[in-house]
Amino acid sequence: MGLLLRLARQWIAGETAEQGLEQVRKANSKGILGLLNLLGEHVETREDIDATVREYQKLLDLIERDHLLSQISIKPTQMGLSVDFDYCLQNYLQVAQSCFEQGNNHLWIDMENSPYTQLTINLYTKILSKFPNTGIAIQAYLKRSEQDIKDLIPLGAKIRLVKGAYKEDPNIAFKSKKDVSDNYSRLLTVLFTECTQDNFVAVATHDRKMIELSKDLARKSPKSKYEYEMLMGVRDNLKSDLVSEGKQVREYIPYGPKWLPYSIRRIREKKSNILLLARSLVTQ
Repeated sequence: MGLLLRLARQWIAGETAEQGLEQVRKANSKGILGLLNLLGEHVETREDIDATVREYQKLLDLIERDHLLSQISIKPTQMGLSVDFDYCLQNYLQVAQSCFEQGNNHLWIDMENSPYTQLTINLYTKILSKFPNTGIAIQAYLKRSEQDIKDLIPLGAKIRLVKGAYKEDPNIAFKSKKDVSDNYSRLLTVLFTECTQDNFVAVATHDRKMIELSKDLARKSPKSKYEYEMLMGVRDNLKSDLVSEGKQVREYIPYGPKWLPYSIRRIREKKSNILLLARSLVTQ
């Protein structure tokens, strides 16, 4: 477990809010914006969920206090979606209100695995109707995502397009790397073609081909509002390249003691991470 934790430090700022904020400071010093996430999902007790809400509100206070350039992103099951929909909604609205009051900061809703997809979209549309400063992640590997995007755009949605990191059934998800990339390209085209001034696009990928495509699409749609989002510890040189081109770049910065499930997904996503872990085991 100790070796896995050492590897996880590549993608995780630490276990405390202050460690997360320190990573934001480092990112800001390089011209990169932050997107903080307290690690954790499938929280089952109201006591723990209420503590999560307080942690995010504290985080917003610290961001404002330290004049940091960072938004926050929260998983629905952290906020009680697997306990009660209305309870989860009220928790999100409470945090969204805090975002609005603190310089109109932005709240992003992470997308989890497919049993929660429609519920998360339902949550988002209700929150968006009260707080335009909210966005949602949409996963390109789900076959339903094109229709979801087309339904959300007229509502003024802010959409973060990711490829997706959960294991899903092939009946509902594209499985091959090529099919996922092809659908990501298709969805990017929809976003840049159909979004209006009310929308915002977060191109959340480390795939240089997708980034180059987005640049082409943006040139054809000069009024598009967009940025690039990448994970902490991944493709740092590419982040710097984009900043040097004058692009807005944001780094997803997770922190907290519940780092294991997140780290396992990161390792699954990138074979070189498994090789790095194996090399660490051999050299001990």
